[in-house]
Parts: sequence; C-alpha cells; structure tokens
Amino acid sequence: MSRKWERMVRKNTKVSNTQRKKSGKGEIAGVSADGSVTFKGRSWFLPMLLVATGVFCFITFRNQPGQEQLYWITGASYIFLAFLMYWIRRPFLKIDKKTLSSRRFGGNRFMEADQIKDITMSKDAIVINFKPKGKRWVFTKLYHLFPVDSAREKLQEYAEKNNVTLIKD
Repeated sequence: MSRKWERMVRKNTKVSNTQRKKSGKGEIAGVSADGSVTFKGRSWFLPMLLVATGVFCFITFRNQPGQEQLYWITGASYIFLAFLMYWIRRPFLKIDKKTLSSRRFGGNRFMEADQIKDITMSKDAIVINFKPKGKRWVFTKLYHLFPVDSAREKLQEYAEKNNVTLIKD
C-alpha cells in the first residue's frame, strides 16, 4: 500500500475507535492500524527506591518539632510518586515496519532500522545496539518485567525484513 493510503487507514481507524469507545464497544483491531506491535513491561526498581525514601521520611522526621503535617505530606508524596511510576510510566518496546521506539528516562525515543547495529537475544534479555554513539536499549525479564519470549519472535521478523544483524546467545 502507498503511504497516503496507510495514513488514511490509520486516521479512519483512529476516528472509528474513538466512536466505538464512546458507545462502549471494543477497538477494531488488537494491533494498531499501522501494523505496529507494542510490548509493555513494568519498572519496579525506582518505585521501590521511592517507597523506601517515603518510609525513611516517615521514620526519620517523626519527632521533629513544628513539622507534624509536613513530614506526612513528604512521605506520602514519595509513595504516591512510586505508585504513579509503577502503574502509569511503563517501559515499552514498539516495533513498526521500519522503526523501533521505546520509553527512555528523558522521553520516547525512535530509531530507524538503518541506525541499528545489531540485536542480541539471550534467554532473559534483549539488547538492541545502535550505531550512533554506541547507545543500546536493554529489556530484561527481571529488571523490566518484560515479556521477552513474545518480543523475541517479533524482533526476529523485524531483523529479517530490515536486514539487521541478529545475535542469539
């Protein structure tokens, strides 16, 4: 299909999905209209660190004179931020036809297929190395709670289509 046709299909699918959502029906397709697949994990390390900081604030500042309400607000804010980061800010890997995108700490990043040096797959991790500046994205089962097995299949298809070096450990 031409790009114009793909854009038109994407736009119409988006409009009809919003109308279906308003009427209480499900979306048209499980994958997005542009054919991309998204794999989501959970980041648990930083939220755990924030909860520990909140508990530390509760314990340390408990008997400070004149700050009865402020220490409760401080500790609760750290714990609330931890829950937001755990439930809302999830790491993801989105595989399009020509691009890979992921959420990094500074925001969403997009990399074209010609910028990818290689993709290394092991039992519990996926490492995507890039040509510019030696950057790499790492997705693991333990740290990111990432569905490595299902993402491995789609990344193999992506590597074959776009002539990207695939290394299996």
